Amino acid sequence: MLALDTRQVGDVIVVTCSGRLVVGEESASLERCLDTLIPLNPLIVLHLGAVEELDSAGLGLLVRYLTRVSHGSGRLRVCAVSPKIDRVLLSTRLKAVIQPYDSEEDALVDAHRQARDVSRSTIGPQILCVDTSPDVLAYLRVVLKEAGYGVLTAGNLADALILLIGARPSIIVINAELNAASGTHSAEQFRKHASTRTVLELPAGFAAQEAAAAAQHVLDAIRAIAT
Repeated sequence: MLALDTRQVGDVIVVTCSGRLVVGEESASLERCLDTLIPLNPLIVLHLGAVEELDSAGLGLLVRYLTRVSHGSGRLRVCAVSPKIDRVLLSTRLKAVIQPYDSEEDALVDAHRQARDVSRSTIGPQILCVDTSPDVLAYLRVVLKEAGYGVLTAGNLADALILLIGARPSIIVINAELNAASGTHSAEQFRKHASTRTVLELPAGFAAQEAAAAAQHVLDAIRAIAT
């Protein structure tokens, strides 16, 4: 059986695979997942740290999708393979083709470093939005992109830290609870890196504010910072 979990980190979709990537329903489920994601966001990281078995069909699927995405405008990255899967890649001489990253963090940092040139075409600074609500993040992304800004989003401080290091946004928009978080390595490191950026804290109850007024509040605050 193959379990798949997806989450968005900035401009990248992370697909965490757990179980067996072998011929049959397991490979078919990953194929369906990628076919759904690629038209929406062709920047994908496959986390294979919990994959216990990889057969020829599973390996062929990885190579096929690496090639397919690279021929378009996206990029598929593989990361965190187990020692067992690493030996499979070495023995088949496909490690140089797949080029797995040592960790998910390495893959995400590289992805956003490569994306920085694209973001420079926007009119203003790049903005990192951090909130636990996917709906708030989707709202902020649309509002800020429509205003011409480059936008990255993260649903937790660990992912936000990766984006801070890899993409180097100049403004951080964050909800009050996350901004006040402490006591964990991610929180302390996030605070350390965020200290060199401009931080805009969302007011309490932002998610329940009238949509147009909330958008205007954020845009006015960012324009005041950017001028």
